[in-house]
Amino acid sequence: MSRVLAVLSDLDDFPEYRGPRITAEAFLAGETPEGEALTVVNLCRSWRYLDDGYYVSLLAEARGQEVLPSPGTIMSVRNPGLVFRALDQAGVPTVERSANLPAAIAPQGAAAPEGVLVREGKGKLAYRLAADVETAEVVALMGRCSHPSFRRLVGAVYRVWPAPLLQLSLLRRGGRWRVVSVGPLGVQDLSSAERVELARILDERGALPAAPPNRPRASLAVLFEPEDERQPSSPETVDRLERVAARMGLHVQRVTLADLPRLGEFDALFVRTLTGPDLPSFAFALQAESLGMPVIDDTASILRCCNKVYLHELLSRGGVPVPETRVVGRQATFAELSHELGTPFVIKLPDGSFSSGVFKVKDAEDYAERAGPLFERSPLLLAQRFQPTAFDWRIGVLGGEALFACKYHMARGHWQIASPTRKGPRFGRVEAIPLAQAPAAVLDVARRAAGLVGQGLYGVDLKQFDDGQVVVIEVNDNPNLELGYEDTAEGNAIYEALARHFLNKIQAGFRRAPAALSREAQRKLELEAWRRPIEPRPETLSAPPYAAYAVCGLELEYTVVDRDLHPASLVEPALALLAGRPTSDVELGIVGVTNEIADHVLEVRTERPLTSLRESEAVLVEGIRRIGALLADRFRGARLLPTAMHPWLDPTKTKLWQRSNRRIYGTYERLFDTVSHGWRNVLATHVNLPFGSEAEAIALMNACALLVPYLPALAASSPLVEGALGEAVDNRVAHLLTHQLKVPESQGDMVPEFAESFAQYRQDVFGPMFAAVDRLEDAGPIRREYLNARGAVFKFSRESLEVRIVDTQECVRADAAIACFVRWTLKALATELGAGLALPDHAQLVADLNACATHGSQARVHAPYLPDLPRDAAGQAGVQDVLRALLARATRVVEPEETPYLELIGRMIPAGTLSERIAQVLRPLAGDPDAFREATRRIYVELADCLLDNELWRGRGLAE
Repeated sequence: MSRVLAVLSDLDDFPEYRGPRITAEAFLAGETPEGEALTVVNLCRSWRYLDDGYYVSLLAEARGQEVLPSPGTIMSVRNPGLVFRALDQAGVPTVERSANLPAAIAPQGAAAPEGVLVREGKGKLAYRLAADVETAEVVALMGRCSHPSFRRLVGAVYRVWPAPLLQLSLLRRGGRWRVVSVGPLGVQDLSSAERVELARILDERGALPAAPPNRPRASLAVLFEPEDERQPSSPETVDRLERVAARMGLHVQRVTLADLPRLGEFDALFVRTLTGPDLPSFAFALQAESLGMPVIDDTASILRCCNKVYLHELLSRGGVPVPETRVVGRQATFAELSHELGTPFVIKLPDGSFSSGVFKVKDAEDYAERAGPLFERSPLLLAQRFQPTAFDWRIGVLGGEALFACKYHMARGHWQIASPTRKGPRFGRVEAIPLAQAPAAVLDVARRAAGLVGQGLYGVDLKQFDDGQVVVIEVNDNPNLELGYEDTAEGNAIYEALARHFLNKIQAGFRRAPAALSREAQRKLELEAWRRPIEPRPETLSAPPYAAYAVCGLELEYTVVDRDLHPASLVEPALALLAGRPTSDVELGIVGVTNEIADHVLEVRTERPLTSLRESEAVLVEGIRRIGALLADRFRGARLLPTAMHPWLDPTKTKLWQRSNRRIYGTYERLFDTVSHGWRNVLATHVNLPFGSEAEAIALMNACALLVPYLPALAASSPLVEGALGEAVDNRVAHLLTHQLKVPESQGDMVPEFAESFAQYRQDVFGPMFAAVDRLEDAGPIRREYLNARGAVFKFSRESLEVRIVDTQECVRADAAIACFVRWTLKALATELGAGLALPDHAQLVADLNACATHGSQARVHAPYLPDLPRDAAGQAGVQDVLRALLARATRVVEPEETPYLELIGRMIPAGTLSERIAQVLRPLAGDPDAFREATRRIYVELADCLLDNELWRGRGLAE
């Protein structure tokens, strides 16, 4: 409960109010009542800019208090035209105004007449002063007035311009009262009776957690056409909703298709006419959304549900079980479809409704007769396996929760719930079932399906077979809800849930239309949201120096692509937009965003290592989603593409980064063949771990030598090179094995050499590398530790070890899981090395890396330091057994919070790498270039969606 605090210029201005009162001077000094939530009502004599009244609202908002009026409302007082534009956009009836009208009817040189002008005709001088009976002056107190004729209009104005006290001038034209002018009043301007009424309203608002019984708290427009034969609710159903909602303080009023200009008078919209993107109801939903009103059905739900092709893709990708279905074009033959789906099978129009455009076909002649006319209406149809049942389940879902359950029985003698007859469709019986008696599996699948569409009201049609299997037939927006049918089992609970849903949405905050903001203002607000610092949980931050394994830093690299997934040189403008200035890197709190060597590659990283990889995942996902929103909005649908190589990039058509580090990148370009995949098309996840002590760091590096060779068999995600399947499973690593061979000392054999001390590492690794650089002409700019390109390297500049061998996955969740596996496996191996585990033959580890990069999860390897593995006659083990043995070690030392990551790794190992799973889909299409290209694009669109959704690709085949 929130009490009302009245803030006054002088307490004597409003002695009638006995609730909390305070002067503006005291409020600005911070003297507010303690221990209670307060709604501040600013009743100061003046709200002029920089007056005390202005600062009262400004500071109240800064203190997180609800305040009337808000600073924005106060500032709009200075611009009446802005207020009237907002009223017009909200559908509030106003009077046409013109600044020159008084002069138009006054004799030349005479004073303009006072009063409201009424236009009589189309002539320039056809105006007169309104008669008294045509005008009214109304005082509005907190959005209320005493005269019943004006209450709705006053409420509509208050929602647009919520000031505590308003003076409205009204004119009656065309049978309706319209707003001529609106302005603020001071409490000192009220009569004694009006101040008493205001005090009562404030007491009522402060004393009640909800509206008084039987007093409408909000209004709901129900779009309803009585003559519409396909309406989803009967007049009696709407009558029942009105009665139930009224008891809950929600006033329900029916509107028709002619009432679009009135929509702004209401708080929410419930569409009960036929919906579709080309129907008038869509305009109502669109207008409601532009006004910031809750609406069922919203436009997104209408668009998603009206097309069965879209729904099939949405449900399939969301892991919701659906009947075996094919999306087919004209080239599809009956023979092909019957072979895949059996006979008979069902064909459907994508946008059919009420069982129209749905046919069962039994033979080629039947298919030709039915499909031909359907293809005239749509280039795509759905073909579906015929699986008859005695009834379909219909589950009503509202806001993610089941609302009602029904059995829709098939029409007598027919295989559908509606049987066509010459007199119109004949429907099967509707049997309402109490939700408590509906099968749990049916309810669960229905909720999941509806959740993929949105949070509105949906009718989910499902079949349940004798073996218990449940499949979703379709999800319907605007579902039937009829008195005596769907509501028979649950009764008034259905209508109460609907009223409660709308009330909760309305009370959560009436948001005026985004359209009321200029496009420039909207874009500014979007930028502010994208630039807001991302902060981790404080307990996951730790100050250096860090103990070994105490923290972990992540760096993730992505290709920036256009809407067609082609590489796009957009990193520089995107960073400039995000930073507000040209730059090569941006900090969003804990998340850093920067360039890489090519101008289409972007890196997202944690600016400081965090103790929890769960938290690292959360902040990086937030950063990636912001970048994704910025790219899509400002660069015509551009986006981030995950995985370690772009599938069809031609490196000769890419550019080096030019904005910064030009001497470094230019030196690389001059010395190496940077126009290659090893430079322009390699994207990695870098896992950074702290040194701890020198002894711990040396053990960590030697543990890396034992682990690095086998990581490609878990993390490979680069199956394609320039549009074709590459020779290796991990083509990124295959290119890295040769990309710096002009200075072989800079990469060794990729598997890090064994280390004994920091001094020895600098001597044996940096020494030869820098000596080789010194022999090259003008190579000084790259004579740095970052030239070291091994699979794991010491970064002395930041006292950390960086594991660089890991391919970027399709989502941060998978990247974090692999980083978790790396972190804790290294700790376990380092502990074993400290306990006497002998270092094996380095050459065998190098051979294992090459095998894993080439063959992925099917590689046969030496793994010489794991003697207990099952081995073949040549003494080699399967790499999956190696990974399981390493996973068992990591599981023994992992922090409990990160255990789910290792459980995920346990499912990834037998499933094979992402690279192998992608190749498995594409390889059968290798002989058909068009089909191969289309499938490749479809897969990588799905992978790009996975990145934003932070979900594993469904093609991985992982059992949850």
